[in-house]
Amino acid sequence: MTPASIIHNIKERTSSIILFHSGTGKDSICLCDMLSKKFDRVVCVFMYMVDGLDYENRYINWALNRYPNIEFYKTPHYALYSYIKVGYLGIKKEENIGKFPISKIDKLVRVKYKIDYSVFGLKKSNGIGSIFTLNMAKEGINEKTNRCYPLKDWGNNDVMAYIHLNNLIEPFRYDKHKAHSGCNISDPLFLSYLQNKYPNDLQKVIAQFPLCENILFKYNLYGNIENKAE
Repeated sequence: MTPASIIHNIKERTSSIILFHSGTGKDSICLCDMLSKKFDRVVCVFMYMVDGLDYENRYINWALNRYPNIEFYKTPHYALYSYIKVGYLGIKKEENIGKFPISKIDKLVRVKYKIDYSVFGLKKSNGIGSIFTLNMAKEGINEKTNRCYPLKDWGNNDVMAYIHLNNLIEPFRYDKHKAHSGCNISDPLFLSYLQNKYPNDLQKVIAQFPLCENILFKYNLYGNIENKAE
């Protein structure tokens, strides 16, 4: 099925929709445009690793300015709770912190906004794990969970073609060799990018994850050791 046909089927059930939006990724940029054209209200759930990063807010503000019927709900990324539990990269450790998986976030947002259906950017081309999940979503909609996957049969080239055809903002990439470049706090290339382009964001990352400074120091001193090893 095409994204348009899946979205049409969702629209027959509800006039409002939740979109799990990465802020800077191509699938989210594409879906936000598609959904905003069909639904009266689109609530975008943005899960942050470090709150208030300027490079991410640039994308969020672009979307808010372009689409009058969307809004953003910001919440900590589900992985952040695991990082806090073990003190990953020097973050303040709290061993007793509970898990907050994406299913709980989804449920919380549905209750808060009284919306029954949520959309995710999962595609079969993402890999075996994605295919397993999508096989349970007949015609792009999982009837048990009300989770929807309009892009399930598209590839990355299809998504980028849609973005260019509709003159949307280019997805964020700090490394042209990676298919997706999000907020990867353990990647020296990401930290170096922030150092050069968004120094205030780098300071926010280091304030929350102090050991990131060591990663960046080694990269500035020795370069990308992993690539050299290859």
